Amino acid sequence: MAPAAPRRPQSRAAALGRPGRTRPRRPRAAGQRRAEGMRVGDPLDPATEMGPLVSARHRDRVLAYVDAGHADGARLRAGGPVPGGCYLRPTVFDRVTPAMRIAREEIFGPVLAVLEFDDLDEAVRLANDTGYGLAAAVWTADLAAAHRVSRALRAGTVWVNCYEEGDMSVPFGGMKRSGHGRDKSLHALDKYTDLKTTWIRL
Repeated sequence: MAPAAPRRPQSRAAALGRPGRTRPRRPRAAGQRRAEGMRVGDPLDPATEMGPLVSARHRDRVLAYVDAGHADGARLRAGGPVPGGCYLRPTVFDRVTPAMRIAREEIFGPVLAVLEFDDLDEAVRLANDTGYGLAAAVWTADLAAAHRVSRALRAGTVWVNCYEEGDMSVPFGGMKRSGHGRDKSLHALDKYTDLKTTWIRL
């Protein structure tokens, strides 16, 4: 079965160019092409890559964010509603600024807001400038940059050159408004235990 629309923008993702290269354009263009080529439809069809949103109310909520992106001055590069049902094409905005709602709030739908940066410090600052911190992703061929950015990002999970990887033995959870504690792994058992301190004077 094909997956439904992405659950939410868990944090922010960055595509890092080589040192000295500013404002990489290729990742944005690749994202636009991928969004335009993704097949949206019946989730029971094996050829479908993205199914519907969960309800008409959910669809309308996500479309309200698309309208907000337009109103705030972002440029729509791909996506939009699909006639009939609760479908929405993968939607890509560029010319997004950090103050826009589509950059600051959790949309819970297939909407990508592209923010550009000139160097690693700016990329980290933009990624951390949010109240959420469940997960983040970095795409780069520079391993040193991957380590540097991963350490600096305020997110519970950081994926490098991949996304949505996980295992039951590895803890998963967020920072800031994205929750407390961890699911999965032995760390999750802490939520089901109580600590007790006993003082005895002899």
